[in-house]
Amino acid sequence: MARTPKKCYTAVMSKPILRAVLTAAAVVFALNLLLFSYGRHVVLPLLGALFLLAVCIGLGDALAAVFRVAAAGILAKAGLGWMAVTACFYLLCFFGLLNAPAILLFFAASLAVLGWRFSLHVGKEESRQSVRAFFSRPLSEYAVFLLPLVYAALPATFYDSLVYHLGIPNLYLQSGGFIPTPQFVYANTFIYYEISLIPAVFIGDMVPRLFHFLLGALFLTAVADEAVEHWGVRSRTAFILALVSLPMSLFLLATCKNDLAGALFIFLAVSRFRRNDWKLSAVFWGVAVGIKYFNLLPLALFVLVAFRPWRTADLKKLALAGLIVFLVVSPLLVKNLRFTGNPFFPFLHGVFPSDHWDGGRFRLMQEDVGVMTRTPADALRLPYDLSFFNHGYGGLVGPLFLVFLPFLLLGPVRDRKWLAWALLILACAPWLTASLRFVYIAFVVLAIFAVRACEAGGGKTARAVFGLLVVLNFTMGFAMMEKFYPAHALLGGAYSPEEYRERSFPAYPLFVHINRHTPPESKILLVGEARNFYLKRPYQLSSALDHCVVKRYLLRSRSAYEFIAAIRQDGFSYLAVSFGELERLQEHYAILTAEEKERLLFYLRNLAPVFHQGSAYLYKLG
Repeated sequence: MARTPKKCYTAVMSKPILRAVLTAAAVVFALNLLLFSYGRHVVLPLLGALFLLAVCIGLGDALAAVFRVAAAGILAKAGLGWMAVTACFYLLCFFGLLNAPAILLFFAASLAVLGWRFSLHVGKEESRQSVRAFFSRPLSEYAVFLLPLVYAALPATFYDSLVYHLGIPNLYLQSGGFIPTPQFVYANTFIYYEISLIPAVFIGDMVPRLFHFLLGALFLTAVADEAVEHWGVRSRTAFILALVSLPMSLFLLATCKNDLAGALFIFLAVSRFRRNDWKLSAVFWGVAVGIKYFNLLPLALFVLVAFRPWRTADLKKLALAGLIVFLVVSPLLVKNLRFTGNPFFPFLHGVFPSDHWDGGRFRLMQEDVGVMTRTPADALRLPYDLSFFNHGYGGLVGPLFLVFLPFLLLGPVRDRKWLAWALLILACAPWLTASLRFVYIAFVVLAIFAVRACEAGGGKTARAVFGLLVVLNFTMGFAMMEKFYPAHALLGGAYSPEEYRERSFPAYPLFVHINRHTPPESKILLVGEARNFYLKRPYQLSSALDHCVVKRYLLRSRSAYEFIAAIRQDGFSYLAVSFGELERLQEHYAILTAEEKERLLFYLRNLAPVFHQGSAYLYKLG
């Protein structure tokens, strides 16, 4: 006869105790991952990124209360807080006050506001409840972001990020604020996104990408909530899957690019306009333009669908909204006027001439951006090309829209004008740029209508096709991300974090040597290499779109002695040269004339390097 299990055995194996055992095992495994693998390089930066996100939400919560913003959700509060951070660091940079004590004081003040809003003031429970309600969502919705998180947690190696989006805040941080240089072209144009990353760069090299990822994840989940509450989408999880699985979404979540931040504020502008809060909508539009001037395109098309200028009331609103947008952007115009002599730098170079920027450089900038469509045949192929080909880095969308959007033509469409707005953006943008991630907001809005079309179709077939497309999108996105960021090499232990950086950025060892073996007050003139993010000394450089930074010294030097003396006279202690990058930029962008290049190489032959590895050399100017 079988023996009856003892009660104590049954109790041990009961579900609560079993759940506790499994939880303990998960904690042990997680600690092992975090403490004894690459994860330990991510934990503290992730905490720093979470702190910055909390700062944005706390400051935004206070601003929403001060300005009585009605129905301000978490995304609107994060956006308002982000604006406060940007405004603060703009002022610090403009007046040359950007230093460690000032940044630490900002952190202390932010913590005070955060504690007051969520712990001390009368409405603290309401503030807590709004945060709790937003973040209390099914685990499945968070799991969707696991794949982009893997890539966001890698060391920064993407070229544009190291040159511009991370390089610019690093340039300002090492220089103590804005500096009067027209050399670094994108350091002197619309850069609210880069200014906002200064505190993240100050905390650590890994923090900016993780903060960018968290802000992007907050944006996409908030869009899902908005789509369910106000746009007619029924399944929030299905919408998050559709939106996050887009290869373009994966790329933008994992890469510090201003296109994601621009889309965030454009969506906030559209949402506030739909609530008849057109003044705050104009403020958000101004921020979007200050992040990337290409956002003037969706703004112009927004005016076409949102206002009726033949009506006096709408004409007055439009005029005031235009004034608000201009006022929000105007601090950047003031900065450009003071530090470059051209408020619209790098535009209108004929009206505001510069020794280091001219019509030839401007044409190079236009060619570098390129265009996607040149003929009507290209426009006809656009839906198919968008689905299966990569236009610009990260400019891959997948076939979701190709399959589901045509169903919208079969019947009436709710919110038709916003569908028309998104389609107008896609009709115009390919004639102006080859990188359609510039208009990511169009795909965010189209995802709403694609999911609605899928839900309207109903049935198992539509759900099966939707699931297949999501899997296909993730597969295409994973392949694209592995091409840009080979995560397996680092996560599998084949490379250390330092080796991983060097693999994609050959001049990285030069920067490590400078950071470790030169005095903190040393000033570096960086020639050839434009990727400057990891350099932790004051420096000056030129991007691919500028004339070479040593051109002005070559023009007034007749010997190596005069060349070095001129550089030293400007306060530089070291000359860092990446000959490989110098050759590449010379070939593609003609940053020097042939005679100037030969003269530079001749002068450098007279110098003995204090360090060199590969094609990267460091010379002490003594």
